[in-house]
Amino acid sequence: MKKIILTAAVALCTVGLFAQSAAPSGNSGLQSKKGEMYLPESGDWAISFEATPFLNYLGNFFTSSPTMNQAPVAGFLTSNMTIVGKYFVDEQTAYRGIVRIGFGSTSWTHLTAQDITTPTNPPAPTVNDKLSVSSHFIGLGAGMEKRKGKTRLQGYYGAELFFWISSGGNDSTMTYGNAQDITNFPGGANTYNFASASEGPTLSRTTSSKPGSIFGLSLQGFIGFEYFFMPKISVGAEYTWGINFWSQGQGSNTTEAVYTLIGAAGPSVNTVTTHTGGGSHFGVDTGVNSIFGNASSGSAALNITFHF
Repeated sequence: MKKIILTAAVALCTVGLFAQSAAPSGNSGLQSKKGEMYLPESGDWAISFEATPFLNYLGNFFTSSPTMNQAPVAGFLTSNMTIVGKYFVDEQTAYRGIVRIGFGSTSWTHLTAQDITTPTNPPAPTVNDKLSVSSHFIGLGAGMEKRKGKTRLQGYYGAELFFWISSGGNDSTMTYGNAQDITNFPGGANTYNFASASEGPTLSRTTSSKPGSIFGLSLQGFIGFEYFFMPKISVGAEYTWGINFWSQGQGSNTTEAVYTLIGAAGPSVNTVTTHTGGGSHFGVDTGVNSIFGNASSGSAALNITFHF
């Protein structure tokens, strides 16, 4: 009898120990055959990308069509110029960060005939008309993400705050090789018009154009899911809802113009600056995604995330 009781006790202890070692504790039970963890752990970092290019690449392995297959999409959270990262403080909580910092400057030069009173042979040297265009965009976002689930299919939710500043368009500056004066107008003033791609006399010409700067702010909640098809690599989709506000200041256009002032004896060259109006927007909607992507209502992010 004692042997039976002892044997039963040993068996129960063995089953109990096996159950404890087999039962998953948090994410510890989800491992690959090589012992790699599928789900993110405390201290992990992650970077997210749009999943569409990856789906396009993989999809074209299964077709002989010369036309590339398009990936299925659910809209986009971010544009290609946005960096999205996460830091996991534990297995169910992550801090999210989004950043886009961009500056650009481009210039075009056109050789224009030099304005002269008497034609020469050989012709007079050409001069340069130059257009310089610049723009900038600085956007930052931060938030917190909470996760649910103990399988490779994970749900998550949270909130984020964004702000951004941009040039509102392209700041343009034009410089000309020929001076604008009443001697060369009318009947001369060779100036290249970059907008119409033509050269000739002009009553006025633009020297600078600056749209108003934009400041924006968004507060949004998000909910989504992701599936870990490989250890620490997941695909998923995310929906958002929130508040979006932006304000654009006044812009300006400056031109050189030839006209006769009131009371003046004749025409003269004058610099004229006009202002363009600003504006603002406030909205509450699904699919806010306003700072780094399109704000189409009901859109979602289709993404692939790498954890390390």
